[in-house]
Amino acid sequence: YTHNWPYDPQAGNVATPSTMLWSILGMLGLIIGLGFVLYYYGQMDQLSEEYYAKGSGEMVTVSKLLTFKPTPSQRATFKFFIVGALLFLVQVLAGVLTVHDFVGFTRFFGVDLQALIPVTVSRSWHVLFSVLWISACWVGVSIFVLPLLAKREIPGQVARINLLFGIFLAIGAGSFAGLYMGPKNMLGELSRWFGHQGWEFVEFGRFYQCLLMCVFALWAWIVYRGVKPVLVKKHPWALPNWMLYSVVSIMVLLVSGFVATPKTNFVIADFWRWCVIHMWAEAFFEVFTTIVVGYLMVLMGLVNRESVNKVVFLAT
Repeated sequence: YTHNWPYDPQAGNVATPSTMLWSILGMLGLIIGLGFVLYYYGQMDQLSEEYYAKGSGEMVTVSKLLTFKPTPSQRATFKFFIVGALLFLVQVLAGVLTVHDFVGFTRFFGVDLQALIPVTVSRSWHVLFSVLWISACWVGVSIFVLPLLAKREIPGQVARINLLFGIFLAIGAGSFAGLYMGPKNMLGELSRWFGHQGWEFVEFGRFYQCLLMCVFALWAWIVYRGVKPVLVKKHPWALPNWMLYSVVSIMVLLVSGFVATPKTNFVIADFWRWCVIHMWAEAFFEVFTTIVVGYLMVLMGLVNRESVNKVVFLAT
């Protein structure tokens, strides 16, 4: 924990008693929590393979996969994976441009790429699209498994999925153009809303950021409608409940990206901007990943639900 940051005795920025107190308490909490996690992990590590497979369903075979027929809502998710692959390609190419700019190789067959696509633009594309393609793929796979969980097709899901995809597509295309036009000063005072906000991991305009919040809110609604038939009220930590909790948490944690404004104190703004990637993407999205992958393993008959629940607790 810190304030009076950065440390500079000549400017009067020195550690205070409260800084030391909360830093020590925070470290103690981390060590104690880590101790519980390692103990829990050690107990699980001693369990046999039979324990994880006991009570699991029938294992999925190649012949079953070949005869599998996706439902309309599952077919509607295919485009999320296509767009995710395209965004991944753009992210990689933008990263290549950025690295070449760092080492001074900016000319390509006589064309000065640095003048055409400045490093501010290429790096913004590289950072932002990493978040977007990950989001697209996990949104797609979470919706894909919903009919498998509910054992039936939920009416009205396809229209909501198509709306979700349309908003997501608008975010990708709009932010791609805005991140280029903003640093080029093509948008003037509108740059903060439709161009570049100037914060790492929160580069895209505030308008597209609001649209992303709408995407996750609609995603949470779609997931809720999908898992509602199998929600276990007397067992709040059952797998369907975990999936809903994680999706709602992802939506709530995205709020941290809205704290930074042009007038916000840099220390406060930078802390909450930092939370976007390190708490939102790397924490709650990782928990969500564990839940979805665990659910897929249950559906494939590889492990039982109880063992996946234990792993989800450990990941959380």
